[in-house]
Amino acid sequence: MSDIYDKEQEDLFTKLSKHGLPLYEKDFPLIFFWSPKSGCTSLIRWFFFQIGQLQKANDYHPWVHMYRMEVYEKQNDYTELKRQLLDGPKVTYKLVRNPYKRAVSSFLAMLTNKLIMDEIKFNPNDSISFKQFLYQINKIGIDRDLINSHIAQQYVEGEEVFVRSYLHLEKFSSEIESIEKKYGLLKSPILDLTKSHHHMTQIMTVKGEFAETKFKEQFKLGTFSNPLPTYESFYDDETMDLVKKIFQKDFEAYGYNKSGLK
Repeated sequence: MSDIYDKEQEDLFTKLSKHGLPLYEKDFPLIFFWSPKSGCTSLIRWFFFQIGQLQKANDYHPWVHMYRMEVYEKQNDYTELKRQLLDGPKVTYKLVRNPYKRAVSSFLAMLTNKLIMDEIKFNPNDSISFKQFLYQINKIGIDRDLINSHIAQQYVEGEEVFVRSYLHLEKFSSEIESIEKKYGLLKSPILDLTKSHHHMTQIMTVKGEFAETKFKEQFKLGTFSNPLPTYESFYDDETMDLVKKIFQKDFEAYGYNKSGLK
């Protein structure tokens, strides 16, 4: 291992997996990297379905990440994973998301998570707009070492050493179906797997101008008392420019269009 896995590669692996180890199973042909707020819950549920552990995960806890963290990640040999990343036959993917939509999702996640609030120095007794949120994270910095992973930039410098292909959340169902066919995997019930109790998209129905509208803390994930603005409604010219600037590397690395949310 020491001959093929030097310190630079070790540091890169550590940074890529700092807030979530790659989805890896010895007898499964693919390895998936991911970032929080990029659709990871759907990917993890799909992965557990493919390796026959989804029912165990559901029985363990309604939130699939509890099984991932407390059971699955504790039983894997990640030394073998590192070897596979360098010279094994497994194909590597990374799940990514449009930075415009992810920034809004990160903002809403912050409103439901006191840990994130504390990290960006937001007093829950106050209220905050999406625009203020963007200025604050720009001030702090969006490297994974500087800010909560639910907000941090998705791209990790040098990730191409390990990541060979990308899976885009915006095309999740079609790209997953293609992957299943390409690698002879089980045909999954993709619509069921992508349902999640903490997805807020279904209540994001209000159209308007909300870039400077102030929101207050919510006490429980997903328990917003009223319908939320659409993704597009959080954007004006200034917030568009801020996200383009803050998450420039995500746009460039993953080929997302800077001119709009589509």
